[in-house]
Amino acid sequence: MASKYASGISYSTIEIIDCLIPGKDAQTGRALHEHLRDIIPGPAPRLQRHCIGSEAEFWSQLDRIEEDCINGYKALIHIEAHAGKCGVEVGLAGSPGAAIIPWEALVDRFRDINLASGFNLGVFIAACEGFEALRHLTIKKPAPYMYLVGPASPVEAGLLESAARAFYTVIIKAPDLDRAFDTLPADFGSFKAEHFFANTYARLLKAQSFGKRRLKRIDDLVNKALPEEEAEPERLKRVRAAAKDFSKPDRDRFEAAQRVFLPRGLSFDFDYLVEYARTGKRPS
Repeated sequence: MASKYASGISYSTIEIIDCLIPGKDAQTGRALHEHLRDIIPGPAPRLQRHCIGSEAEFWSQLDRIEEDCINGYKALIHIEAHAGKCGVEVGLAGSPGAAIIPWEALVDRFRDINLASGFNLGVFIAACEGFEALRHLTIKKPAPYMYLVGPASPVEAGLLESAARAFYTVIIKAPDLDRAFDTLPADFGSFKAEHFFANTYARLLKAQSFGKRRLKRIDDLVNKALPEEEAEPERLKRVRAAAKDFSKPDRDRFEAAQRVFLPRGLSFDFDYLVEYARTGKRPS
């Protein structure tokens, strides 16, 4: 049975991918697993911890999670690891299976799992620079996750552990994603795919569909479509009219972009987003 957040995202399995080295690193992944085992009230959600010692094991485990999602599970993936600007560290440095997993490659893999889960994937990256996983986002591809939690800079292991415990306690007992976000310390960031789409599309509209910027875009479109030597008055009039129409906020283009990034739908509509882009204020 899947638990549903207030935002409508569901999860039925919590997958802890533990890349920390026993005997070398603080075992915060094991501590989180024990904490969750104590507070999960019954057999659901499923809870699993996977100890990863190499790059091959890391990718294989994500493959298994994707397969589970294809078969009906909805995953919340928690990664315990060291990380930096380049990616997530797996395996003991110098060992045959050790590697740095590039953020871009990881985001692409998350995208596959999110698709398999029917756009329900949540991700918590308990690793320094975990918010780097946002850098490769675009609304031109399906969302790689519905939400992401992670530190935006290097943090101590103790803070990672306490932040995760507080976050998951709300997720398990409420469950309420916004309340869980509120438990995060200032060093952490929280992200929702829906908010990213709204802000990205609003910036696009603001840059080309209102005021002086719209007038400039109309001129640019006319000049591109009709060189000056071909600007016969009637033809110029038709081209300018078409450019004016094209530069307006367009519902069909909005819905096409939404179907790519978040085909499960949004909690707001086109008119809401146009008003938000025009004024910078969220309509009441």
